[in-house]
Amino acid sequence: MEEQKQDEELQEEISEIEEAAEQPQEVQETVEEVVEEPVETAVQQEIPPKLAGQPKQIGAPVPGRLDRLKAFIMECRRVLRVTKKPDKQEYLTIVKISSIGMAIIGVVGFLVHFAKELLFK
Repeated sequence: MEEQKQDEELQEEISEIEEAAEQPQEVQETVEEVVEEPVETAVQQEIPPKLAGQPKQIGAPVPGRLDRLKAFIMECRRVLRVTKKPDKQEYLTIVKISSIGMAIIGVVGFLVHFAKELLFK
């Protein structure tokens, strides 16, 4: 008896799941039918008549010299506002790293010059 009740409950759940699986397709079809027409008309209405006849331009217009100069000045101002004066520890670290880099480049240059003198004399 108890097994029959469980079987009946399972059958009911299965039928509910099957019905739920069928509904989204029906809903999707009705949504597509309803949405299709207004979307097309909305797209057509978005373009003003005076712009419809003009040729389409791809990309942004090419800036002139004055525009590029203004953009460069604005960028420089932005960088100067963001930067800060280094404290003593940061300054000494920068000096050490820069001097080590210059020394390495000097040694490499000396070795290349020395090798050239030895091999091609």
